[in-house]
Amino acid sequence: MAMKSSVKKKPVRKYQAQQSEFLRALDRRYPGIADKIRQAIEKSEREFSGSEHEDSFLWEHSLHVAHLAWKIARSEKKDSTLAGLAALFHDAGKFQGGLYHQDNLPEEEASVRVAADILKAAGIKEKDRQRLKDIIINLHLEGAAADPLTDIIHDADFLAKFGLVGVANFFIKTTLRGRNLHGAIMNHLSKEMTYAAALPLNMRTEAGRELAMKKSTESLDFYKNLLQELKDIHGLSYEIKKRQVALPSDRQKRSAAKIGAFLVMPRKCDRCGGKWEIKQSLEKGVKCRQAVFHLTCQQCGNAYQINFCLPGLP
Repeated sequence: MAMKSSVKKKPVRKYQAQQSEFLRALDRRYPGIADKIRQAIEKSEREFSGSEHEDSFLWEHSLHVAHLAWKIARSEKKDSTLAGLAALFHDAGKFQGGLYHQDNLPEEEASVRVAADILKAAGIKEKDRQRLKDIIINLHLEGAAADPLTDIIHDADFLAKFGLVGVANFFIKTTLRGRNLHGAIMNHLSKEMTYAAALPLNMRTEAGRELAMKKSTESLDFYKNLLQELKDIHGLSYEIKKRQVALPSDRQKRSAAKIGAFLVMPRKCDRCGGKWEIKQSLEKGVKCRQAVFHLTCQQCGNAYQINFCLPGLP
């Protein structure tokens, strides 16, 4: 007698059914729009990568964010279909013209252009086109008026990058960037752990905060266990340093705000075993304030630079 599989399939079916429900709701209101967005995203990603691979990482991410936005909007009793549609567009301009951040502009501005073309060609009403433009562009505008659907997509985009699915996508992205494991740790893990720790604080909706608690813990536990295994099994010793980064002072506040950042680095210089000297600074990037850490070996002069955008906490 064949043994029954112990793998629980119900959660997978439930996830797929929920995602299909979102796409069905979207198609009822905006027939055929999801396929048009998918084609535009896949085309721009192929032009950027120069590859004809059928799988599109950016479309998969966009669909994941859209599903989360739809789910959060339902919990928050907002227009879930419109939230999901705006989420599908949120990264549509990332590789517009086959370039990454063309003209050094945030992808949201390019995404608005992509959305405008697709929505107009699809015969979407002007009122909805303008609403979608406002939702997307507000994702990167500092000081923009609060918008419930922008807040929902903000939360969904961050949530999609964490938890176990987020961890899997982290390694997919670093592989696509040509990084090996050491390169992924040195160039990207500091940012991932910083954002994972800040995830619940970074949420703007109650439903987002509930999801963030679990995803934050899952991500941090995985990365800490990974570093421990690299040390125990492979003899690669990294350490995690917690650094406080002071943000520019706000005249309306008595003291400057600080953000806790994780710095993941080799415990000793990987050339001579010497100690590191660490200097840090804060720089303004295209869309964010960047924490910049300069690591210099006091013995041989070997140097690394680790820099990443800091989370924009409310």
